[in-house]
Amino acid sequence: MKRYLAFIVFIVLATTSLFAQDKQISGTVVDGDGLPIPGVNILIKGTTQGTISDMEGNYSMQAAPEDILIFSFIGFETMEREVGNLNNIDVVLKAEDMMLDEVVSVGYSSIRKKDVTGAVAQVKASDLVKSPVSNYDQALAGRVAGVQVSAADGTPGEGLNIVIRGGNSITGDNSPLYVVDGMPMEDFDPASISSHDIKSFDVLKDASSAAIYGSRGANGVILIETKGGLEDGSTEVTFNTSAGLQYIPGRLEVMRPYDYVSYLEEIQVPKGGQYEATFREFWVDPELYSEAALAERGQSPVSWQDKIFREAWMQNHYISVRGGNKKTNVIFSVNYSDQEGTLLNTGFNKINNNLKFRHRISDKTQVGGYVNYSYIKRDGLNVSGNNRNSIIRDAVTFRPISPVNDDGKEGGLDTTDPNDLRFNPVKTLENTDRFTRMDVIRGNLFLNQDLAPNMVLTLAGTYQANNRKESLFYALDTYQGSRSPDGINGTLTDRRDLMLSTSNTLKYDNRFGNHSLNAMAGFEAQSRNNEYFRARNKNMPIDDFGTDKIQVGTAPDIPESYASENMLTSFFGRLNYSYQGKYLATVNYRADGSSKFNQENRWGYFPSMSFAWRAVEEDFVKDLNVFSNLKFRGGWGVTGNNRIGDYTAFSMLNYDAYSGYYFGNDYHLGVYHQNLADENLKWETTKQINLGIDMGFVDNRINIVADYYKKNTEDLLLDADMALSTGYAYLTQNVGEVENSGLEFSLNTVNVQTKDFRWSSAFNISFNKNKTVGLNSGQDALYTNPDWYFRFSEYQYITKVGEPVGMIYGLRRDGVYQMDDFNFDASTGDYILKEGLPDNGRNVAPGSVKFVDQNGDGTINEMDREVIGDPHPVHFGGFTNDFKYKNFDLQVFFQWSYGNDILNANRIMFENPGILGIEYNSLAPVADRWTPSNPTNEVQAYEFNNVLGVPQDGNLVSDYYVEDGSYIRLKTISLGYSLGAPALSALRLKSARIYLSAQNLLTWTNYSGYDPEVSVGKYGALTPGLDYSAYPISTVISAGLEVKF
Repeated sequence: MKRYLAFIVFIVLATTSLFAQDKQISGTVVDGDGLPIPGVNILIKGTTQGTISDMEGNYSMQAAPEDILIFSFIGFETMEREVGNLNNIDVVLKAEDMMLDEVVSVGYSSIRKKDVTGAVAQVKASDLVKSPVSNYDQALAGRVAGVQVSAADGTPGEGLNIVIRGGNSITGDNSPLYVVDGMPMEDFDPASISSHDIKSFDVLKDASSAAIYGSRGANGVILIETKGGLEDGSTEVTFNTSAGLQYIPGRLEVMRPYDYVSYLEEIQVPKGGQYEATFREFWVDPELYSEAALAERGQSPVSWQDKIFREAWMQNHYISVRGGNKKTNVIFSVNYSDQEGTLLNTGFNKINNNLKFRHRISDKTQVGGYVNYSYIKRDGLNVSGNNRNSIIRDAVTFRPISPVNDDGKEGGLDTTDPNDLRFNPVKTLENTDRFTRMDVIRGNLFLNQDLAPNMVLTLAGTYQANNRKESLFYALDTYQGSRSPDGINGTLTDRRDLMLSTSNTLKYDNRFGNHSLNAMAGFEAQSRNNEYFRARNKNMPIDDFGTDKIQVGTAPDIPESYASENMLTSFFGRLNYSYQGKYLATVNYRADGSSKFNQENRWGYFPSMSFAWRAVEEDFVKDLNVFSNLKFRGGWGVTGNNRIGDYTAFSMLNYDAYSGYYFGNDYHLGVYHQNLADENLKWETTKQINLGIDMGFVDNRINIVADYYKKNTEDLLLDADMALSTGYAYLTQNVGEVENSGLEFSLNTVNVQTKDFRWSSAFNISFNKNKTVGLNSGQDALYTNPDWYFRFSEYQYITKVGEPVGMIYGLRRDGVYQMDDFNFDASTGDYILKEGLPDNGRNVAPGSVKFVDQNGDGTINEMDREVIGDPHPVHFGGFTNDFKYKNFDLQVFFQWSYGNDILNANRIMFENPGILGIEYNSLAPVADRWTPSNPTNEVQAYEFNNVLGVPQDGNLVSDYYVEDGSYIRLKTISLGYSLGAPALSALRLKSARIYLSAQNLLTWTNYSGYDPEVSVGKYGALTPGLDYSAYPISTVISAGLEVKF
């Protein structure tokens, strides 16, 4: 790579020197107000030779009389001037109306922003690369109104949850459709594309825009276009390199050694016998573990969180070479990214390779395409939302100190007790080998043929192959490798996905008089094949080779495999009409046929229409002399969703190793009915209306965009509960309805603009209300258990008709039972609850948890449970400020979420004395638990004088563990310095910028967990806002350099 880069640099510099001219040209570049413009690019047309204007707008360069100079600067129209016999060339650049003349993608074509009739938003590619992140999606949060971007947790390289205008589906997928360079993809991995390669990033939010993608557009559409070659005859090399440090800014506070040992004494000594003897032998007395006593012995507490977390490096290197002319242009780029995880033995790395070209065979014929190959690898144990693999659990609950008399337990683990669930978290991380490796290949070829002056035929074919290997290996020094009956064990999974598609369109574009007409018709066909294979082996004799020698195990599972395929055929069209540039209309229609449904329901039809009135073009509005832009928009459309299994709509027969029978000594294979299917299953449809207004003031230095929307998703593809007598848990049916409605507001301003200084701001805020309109026939509510811990059998989430999807469900806590809540029977030693006080549904004693008896029946049961938290934000958004002073630039970006609740299951597990076991540590509040001498109303007792003989019941979900998840975050701050014209000229560079940036630098929140941006519930929309053992989100500080030559 270094040799290749050096060769490119040599060629570019040699070419520049070869064409050096013998005539000195100088001049000044100013704007319409006569103010000088620094940083204007002045190039000799068809070459890379040129210069940049200085801070006074002056320039000087060599050129020949026959040369043409090109003057270009962002925000101004490009100008060409012939040298001729002139020695001084002064130029006045005319400002562009950037906001209105920006081009946005709308699906299968692009139009000017001022001609858009639907709700389409754009993210600047420059904003995506300013954030020190491994994947572009990590820089999206808060950038676009109506687009909620949130991390499940901080696992390196993991994609984020992106929801556009609220979730439509209850049990299905709510992620948008991605279209990358014209290729639609539903299961898109953001790691498979480099953020440096992105040219434009557009979001189709309303149905009138997204309906052109029909059956897959219900959740919105994200259009990504990558950069292409150059057409001015020059060659450009871009090199960007950065390195950064990551760290976890906070820790969960646990009990200190004195509090921990006091806790052990309280538990063990009252039990007497061996419990008391063990405590006195090894731990002796809590006073030996005070801060002073530890310091005297030279003993320090162990922070297991510090042991498993680390400061980790990340690096990113990108190089691209692009060039060409109007006939042929090409770009080739390579991006390497490596991110160590802040959790031991975790990480992420990738290599993106991209080649894109375009060639004009003749004036009427053009061909082009691209090839993209990505290698992606993710390392590390999946720790989130699962108790058995909870590294956070082990780090919090491992004892913080060893006893003064060694008890032979390593860090608190009794290595002879097979029932001890604890294990050293450092050993678990270091001896668990888990990785996912992906090879993604995408390719596209297209032909553009001009059939007439205003008519173009495009034929395109695409190919995508995604090969994924997953490996999970538990060595001897892990719980799963030593304590479970499986012994040393490993699992290998192989997934292969192949997608082939063709997309053919015919476009017509014409202007006649005051009329403008743009029409498009198209046909698409897509085929997708999936293969899956899984092998697992147990009781492996050694752990030196991991899954590479999985065959040496002595207890293999029966291998699993399956294959499936689906096909989609589509016809679609669009008509755009404009009269005088004031009255705009767009009509879309698409018909999709999917093999996922029975023949009678295979086709879905998705129309949309939208209208806009550019009132700013009316004379009476111009006479007001107030608006520089005023446009009213309205739209309606229908989009669809077919995201179900390839064969969900069909009753399937299956067989496996357990489906046969022995007749005598002969085994005969049998088949069984695998699933129930609804033969009437059809498309899920979303109908949406959108009303919007765009306003500009003061020559568009102030821009406002506001939208109101309402969308109803009907015939939900819902996994409806079935009666147990059927033998099946659920049946996928078209039942239920979900409604989302909301407001979106964006404000963009240029606050200050002078010769040397510019300050601009961007603000957006979104409000969305979600409501469950209907469920299965006769069903009022759908209950969900996120299964993060096997002991919690009660449902913790509810989706109820008339309320949002996925509300937190449980009891209202009423403190802790006190001594005076009971009558004491001295003859039996029992504490009897006073009459009129409700029990908590179980045996109670002083120090037990007390709950609110909602229906007044004297006991706590299912009838007292209710909605105790709303995980959906009232509003969310972002606020950006960009500053530029001379050669310095600064961006400060804040992101927030307000009004959402979090079910902090970490507190349920780690703030409940006794829920895990006798020798486990707990969070710091447990040090202030209830005791007869400390009658607190917060944390309950472990036991009260061993009255019940079991730990107290604090493991019921209640509002006590629901916290406000609102936050405001300094998401990104980036400071850069760009070299001036003299330095660039001396170094023969087009541009050079050094920068320092930070991500997630500061967060203001009342949430007590690691980070409020968390949602690890395993059932998606049904279990949002759950925090249990989530991988904490890291703070990143990085520095980098970008040069172009």
